[in-house]
Amino acid sequence: FSCNEVKNNSNEFLRNSSSKNITFIIDLKVNENSTEDLNQFINEITENVLKSESFCLEYAYYISEDKKSITLYEKYDESSSGVKHGQNFINSPYFERFFNLFTLEKFIVTGPATKEFKDFALENGFMIDYRENVDGFKR
Repeated sequence: FSCNEVKNNSNEFLRNSSSKNITFIIDLKVNENSTEDLNQFINEITENVLKSESFCLEYAYYISEDKKSITLYEKYDESSSGVKHGQNFINSPYFERFFNLFTLEKFIVTGPATKEFKDFALENGFMIDYRENVDGFKR
């Protein structure tokens, strides 16, 4: 079996510019003085999102080799789901623990973030770098 034998006969795709999905790309620094266990916390919060947020399409933590930096990648079906996730997060026991463990370095949102989402983020102190779709596709 080789990759050459795998054929993708699907010519169907969706232009990114017509997608309602929004994506969070969040760069975090692991706080050296944190009282949280990194792996345990990530497992707990990931399970919580998996079980309670069906509108979350992707949710993943990526760690640097030196274990000092994390990239959190989240994808939601639409902007209002990003607001709902934010509300859930702020009102959860994970919020304080998250900021005990991490320092937010950069927060990028890609896709069509609505005014409602942008207002929610600003009202709650999140400084976000918004990136609009230019072109691209997904199969």
